[in-house]
Amino acid sequence: QRKEGEDLTGGISAKERRWETEHINNFLMLDVAVDEGLLKKKGSKYIFAHDQIQHAAYSLIPVNERGQLHRLIGHRILKYMPDDKVDNVLFMVVDQLNRGKRFIEEESEGIQLAILNLRAGEKAMAFATFLGSASYLKA
Repeated sequence: QRKEGEDLTGGISAKERRWETEHINNFLMLDVAVDEGLLKKKGSKYIFAHDQIQHAAYSLIPVNERGQLHRLIGHRILKYMPDDKVDNVLFMVVDQLNRGKRFIEEESEGIQLAILNLRAGEKAMAFATFLGSASYLKA
């Protein structure tokens, strides 16, 4: 029996097919960037071939949209990272979220960020990076 939202092509809804196509297209674009020498592919990761390429790409993002983008990146990392692996990327996540903290609208999100900053500060102190820990504990 056919479920609502399901088509006749094997049970994949149009929404799911659009999502898959969009992500496949994104990866194809990344492969084009690799072919052009802008990115390097290492396993399943893509990295900029040079710092200047990264800076040039970042400069194309309108200044007034950067904070929202950093916030989105931080939330996506948290969403897709298994809970037991978050500590491995804690500094990166907190840095991204701190860059977008002026766009926080919900009190609960602000509290979550404060807790993450505390965790990052404590982790930095454990590594004896006191300047780094101070920046997280101040945020």
